[in-house]
Amino acid sequence: MKGGMMNEYQLSETGYGNVRYTEIGPSTGDPLLFSTGGGAGFNSVFAFRWLANSGYRVISINRPGYFDLPVNATDTIEAHADIYHEVILALGITGKINVFGISMGGLSALYYAQKYPTKALILWSAVTGPYVVNQQSANSLLGKLVLSRSGKKVISWMLLASAKYFPETTIQAFLKTEAALDSRQRKQIATQVVADPASKEEFMIFVRSMTPMDALYPGMMAEVEKAARLADVDWSNIHSPTLAIHSPIDIDVPLDHAKRLERMIPNIHVEYIHAAGHFVWWGNEGEQVKRLTLQFLNRFNLGSS
Repeated sequence: MKGGMMNEYQLSETGYGNVRYTEIGPSTGDPLLFSTGGGAGFNSVFAFRWLANSGYRVISINRPGYFDLPVNATDTIEAHADIYHEVILALGITGKINVFGISMGGLSALYYAQKYPTKALILWSAVTGPYVVNQQSANSLLGKLVLSRSGKKVISWMLLASAKYFPETTIQAFLKTEAALDSRQRKQIATQVVADPASKEEFMIFVRSMTPMDALYPGMMAEVEKAARLADVDWSNIHSPTLAIHSPIDIDVPLDHAKRLERMIPNIHVEYIHAAGHFVWWGNEGEQVKRLTLQFLNRFNLGSS
């Protein structure tokens, strides 16, 4: 199994500079490019060990503005696909690969599937076109902390401490920011996450991947600004089998982002699952999301193709 600890990474020389990446899973497994959500480092992939445990070689690659890759390494989100592909080629992978994009990372994943050989495409709560930050989310306490330009070291420490000592409260704060749930529903999902050791550990990894915030903030804000300026996109030339999972109660990425995919991509299946809103993979329904994802992937991999 490659990639034991969250702070483990390697460097790949590319035309954009030295790019950090990390791998989990067997080196002989079917390769899967993991495109992380905005504001979370490439190391958030460690919360997805279930993919590696299912036999996939999961590769997560840093994007411009995160850690030490300059924010001006590219002018567009589309160029993220070129960075990803250079690293994939440097790893000796030349055939079709699986691509998995979450949230803002969905745009980068879509551009990759549009430009490069893709076996299967999976999208969770994905941004798929012009995107504007939801004001309800931005004006929440958590939203203000994440979007604030100052005090990132202190905010990082506060977030980590809150997740460690008050995990249920912290999960509920995330849900209040990004899901149209009432307080009872938020509490129920938070309890489900904390009660399951694997889910709780995944949540803690996710929170740790959001820090240090000062190393991630430039990339997150650049992606938000670039996504806001997007012209109409056309994904109709993506012909790889595609699974998109979206929640009708996601208040971060509206439902029209999933509907756009449904209209444009010929070979797509869209699942609408309430779950935990934007965090569609949390809670009991989140386990269904993971099962659906693996079932879809396994149709085209693990010796079946």
